[in-house]
Amino acid sequence: MLDKVVFFLHVVRTGSISEAAKHNSISPSAASRWLNELEENMGVSLLKRTTRKITPTQAGQRLFDRFSLLHTQIDDVFNEVQNMSSEDRGTIKIASTPLFAKHYLSQIIGEYLQEHPSINFVVLETAFEVDHVHDVDFAIRANATYRGFQDKDSLLVKRSLLREPLMACCSPGYIEKNGKPIVPDDLKHHRCLYASTLVGGNRWIFELDGEYSTVEIAQTVEADDSEILKNIALNGGGIAYLPLSLISHEFDKKTLQPVLENYVSSQFELNLYFKPRKYMPARCANFKDYLIERVPEIERLKQQGSPHGRYANKSEDMAKIIQ
Repeated sequence: MLDKVVFFLHVVRTGSISEAAKHNSISPSAASRWLNELEENMGVSLLKRTTRKITPTQAGQRLFDRFSLLHTQIDDVFNEVQNMSSEDRGTIKIASTPLFAKHYLSQIIGEYLQEHPSINFVVLETAFEVDHVHDVDFAIRANATYRGFQDKDSLLVKRSLLREPLMACCSPGYIEKNGKPIVPDDLKHHRCLYASTLVGGNRWIFELDGEYSTVEIAQTVEADDSEILKNIALNGGGIAYLPLSLISHEFDKKTLQPVLENYVSSQFELNLYFKPRKYMPARCANFKDYLIERVPEIERLKQQGSPHGRYANKSEDMAKIIQ
């Protein structure tokens, strides 16, 4: 009965029976059966189902409101007991941007498992927000640093992990066919590739001699994964605005060329979101400390191997202004 009520909570939170079924590791047929059995035991209808959405009935909303608090308290009890163990064990769920997952998180988890073999990890690669409080222990998101950006109000703790300078770039073939932008306004007449999760929208910011230019670029391609944008740029699809660490190797091989390189470009910031420590199991608190310690160490090693440090230094100066 308790499992079915917890499953019902996830249905209401996600608005999807299939998503809740995945979260609870049950089949779609079992999910429907659980809901029917729960409604039969309660003697009331708990959900209103249409072809477009699922919403709780009045009785379902009451069950959700009352049991959500109890479920949180039960989790706290389990965490307290588990924290009495001398060895970290259990599951850590992380939602991360694809860029961070590929270039940082995979290495960090691999290292951590060598010392903590009883920990299990569930990693969700997504550039969008998730229901942090209920579905994951940590969320790693890219936030814009353009002027006027404000993070959403949240009950979660936010910790900055790193900042990446952004650089406009394109293939030599694209320049041959379309010419090279000389000033930021020229971008309005070019095919532009961007990730709104990196720059907060279709606004690219450049600075030269203290003068700032904000350009609303033509939205040719928007993608969540920066690797996809890089590949499109490599194949002559347009001008991309990407983290320097992602494209420095292509600069070395001259398969991509910097655009507007005399200008200081913007930055994006990768932030870690998590619950306050008093609500955090020991396994999560220990991993958080390790993650925060390792990210700058890995970043330093990456920068030591990059010949493009001059761009990074210029972007650091701009970040102080556009925060």
